Amino acid sequence: MKYLFYLLVVINLIFLIWKFGLDERSSFVREQQDQRLVMPRASSTSNPPGAMDSDFPVVLDPPGAEGLSLPGSDLPDTASRHGCFEIGPIETREMAENYLTLLYSTAKDARVVTRAGDVPNGWWVIYPKASTPEAARANRQMLLNKGIYETWLFDKGPLEGAISMGLYKTPGEADLAMQDFRAKGVTAKVTPRLVRGDVFWVKVPWTQLPLLLDEAVQTLNSQDPALKMPSPAPCEGKPEAPAARNPSR
Repeated sequence: MKYLFYLLVVINLIFLIWKFGLDERSSFVREQQDQRLVMPRASSTSNPPGAMDSDFPVVLDPPGAEGLSLPGSDLPDTASRHGCFEIGPIETREMAENYLTLLYSTAKDARVVTRAGDVPNGWWVIYPKASTPEAARANRQMLLNKGIYETWLFDKGPLEGAISMGLYKTPGEADLAMQDFRAKGVTAKVTPRLVRGDVFWVKVPWTQLPLLLDEAVQTLNSQDPALKMPSPAPCEGKPEAPAARNPSR
């Protein structure tokens, strides 16, 4: 009996050891499963059904990436946009105001500005410049021989060596006179008589592509061949007078 009692005690101990060891292992397995269930995902983007987390690595943005923009964004292209363009020089305020009115639908913030510059005050019909004073005097004598008496030899300035054959108020009058001289076999050309005065420009604030503004100007010119509005150019920051007012706007 004594040995049987000891045998039962040993069997019970072995059973208890086996039972508690199995329960502890099962608890550990359940704890690991629970941790996997509640573990937060590294990305808020859902994976496709059947895909493993490792198939979609998480890419973290570098510090300060919130202010960056990807190619194709709507940020202004500073390489192709200047911010300010001007059309000119324009001879008269009336013509500048006309340009301003025509551009109003394209550039509502455009305005007329005035600067000091060379402006035409009459148009010369001249015989081309000679290379030496002697050649210039010979040209003048040749004109006298052809019956052209009203001449003036320029002895200084940018037209030195040329001969004036008349000063006219308008380009049209100068062109007619030039044709008459050419009919007599005399070489002639028209050039403006420049004096210091006010030059007018249309200043256009512009943040779109420069090509769009140029296309608008060329479209206006094509609709009226007599318009001849100059192509827009980037502003150069030249001193300017207060903007002129357009009564029609």
